Amino acid sequence: MMTDLKQAIVRGAICMMVLTPLVGMTSPAAAQRRANLGIVGAKAPQWNLEQWINLPPGRETLDLSDLDGRVVYLLCFQSWCPGCHSHGFPTLVKLIDHYQGQDDVAFVAVQTVFEGYSTNTPKRAWETAKHFKLDIPVAHDGSAGHRSTLMARYRTGGTPWTVVIDREGTVRFNDFRIGVDQARRLIDKLRRQPMTKKPKAIETLPASRGGQDRIGKKFPKLTVDRWLNPPPASPKPKATLYRWWTDTCPFCAASLPGIEKWRRAYESKGLRVVGIYHPKPPRAVDDESILKTAKRLGYQGPIAVDEDWSALWKAYLSSGERSATSVTFLVDRNGVIRFLHPGPEFFASDDPKHAQANRDHQLLEKAIEAVLGEEAGHPARLP
Repeated sequence: MMTDLKQAIVRGAICMMVLTPLVGMTSPAAAQRRANLGIVGAKAPQWNLEQWINLPPGRETLDLSDLDGRVVYLLCFQSWCPGCHSHGFPTLVKLIDHYQGQDDVAFVAVQTVFEGYSTNTPKRAWETAKHFKLDIPVAHDGSAGHRSTLMARYRTGGTPWTVVIDREGTVRFNDFRIGVDQARRLIDKLRRQPMTKKPKAIETLPASRGGQDRIGKKFPKLTVDRWLNPPPASPKPKATLYRWWTDTCPFCAASLPGIEKWRRAYESKGLRVVGIYHPKPPRAVDDESILKTAKRLGYQGPIAVDEDWSALWKAYLSSGERSATSVTFLVDRNGVIRFLHPGPEFFASDDPKHAQANRDHQLLEKAIEAVLGEEAGHPARLP
């Protein structure tokens, strides 16, 4: 037991070795050294790390640019660090639980090794993450003779060390200790902070077409009866295209093949397509019938079933008088409606009789490309 106690004391001293000369000192030299820590107010450097666990399916690495548009809470730790176990990780876990389901906040933990290389290994980092039941991305940085490069770029002063980055990539907190309440206040403040980068325009439909009052507003969280071919839980899409359709609608039959074509063309670039089936009149419909109709109409993507139209009502019908139910929403990664087609149809055509449907199809495709191409957190401007 005495040996364990001695080891804990030694480890605690080493974890804080960068800060130790500063504690309780008020000399100009100490003040200057303290001022040199952290990079608050500066643009947060990219991470450039290679060893990760808990990444979304299909991802081999993660960098700060992948989290643009979100408030990022970064915990720097070492597996043998007592302060990480007693304060850093418990604080992190409480914050993760508090912001569960909030897509505009991201949590990441990185083992930034600057001593104890034989102990603070990637294996120990993964074991520590498992011990605290972390399901967030966790990385390891640093090996014998090569202390953590992330530590150098962010000028951290030891472990546990916390960095909070705003939605535009600027460091807003970079210090040794932060409490749960303090962190929540800061994160909430940064979540409300407006984006300042000048956006580019997305062309939308004229107001006279209807439904354009929904553009720029948050798309509501929908509750549907069930999913057929549900979309993957991750990675988070850059844009989502929602289309309400049904089996007795000739306009849906005309529009769905083009939507399926977009799904195939843009899915790898971050587009998620969701076809929401709503029977006319509202009633119970068996899954086999829905899937057979979707196949006949040429759509093979995820399907949500809205038998009683409650999701349609929440998203669209409750907010004003509408001329059709075959509505299409384009929603960005921040949950904001960027383009709305009020129905009934759009498709590519050279026939002058279908000029409006063709024009609408072109506008919506341009909007999809614009939203997929913009940096997260820097949405294109509405006209």
